[in-house]
Amino acid sequence: MDSDQPAPPRKVRHRAHDRPARPHAVLLRLSGDEKAAIDAAAAAAQLTPTGYAAKAAVAAASARQAPGGVTGDLRDLQHELFAARRAVAMFGNNVNQAAAAFNATGRLPDWTAEAVRLCAAAVARLDAVITLIDRRLR
Repeated sequence: MDSDQPAPPRKVRHRAHDRPARPHAVLLRLSGDEKAAIDAAAAAAQLTPTGYAAKAAVAAASARQAPGGVTGDLRDLQHELFAARRAVAMFGNNVNQAAAAFNATGRLPDWTAEAVRLCAAAVARLDAVITLIDRRLR
């Protein structure tokens, strides 16, 4: 959001303040994209951006999660799951093509064995991701 334009009014729920006021402040320097992400998350949580940032920082520190910790791990797992999903979708397409060829000629195409091998590799990769998730949750 440009600094020349006033922010649109919004209802926010202010977090509880300690009295006397908290004695420490932390300055955050953010890029435009980072600020926009915090603004959007704060609006969704019905908090001010400062209140949201404070709650998120304290929650992350209390859980002993370093930046990129669990979120980074989940992002990596998500990418692995997406890759496995793509592989399964491609295998489904290959099965349809092989079935059509078999119905037309009575023979499976030569590439069928390779498609089955790739599917088995995708399932093994998916099993590895599930194992990683299971370890993370324990």
